[in-house]
Amino acid sequence: MIEISYLNAAKQECHISFEDYNEFVRAQQACWIAIPDSTPVTKVTINGHDIEYKGQFGDLYFHIMKLDLAQYQ
Repeated sequence: MIEISYLNAAKQECHISFEDYNEFVRAQQACWIAIPDSTPVTKVTINGHDIEYKGQFGDLYFHIMKLDLAQYQ
């Protein structure tokens, strides 16, 4: 499971989750996610492991693509 915490326009912490990496990729590629690319991400966990990502939502997809996801199983 991928869980993402981010700050919305009102600086309130919100959360979105995806069942697995493939669901996250499908949502990104199909533009199903209504979160602007400039939205600040505060925390990302993959299967309960914090990947220590802090940055914009729009860059998260490319960051996760570079990871060796086997270490988070």
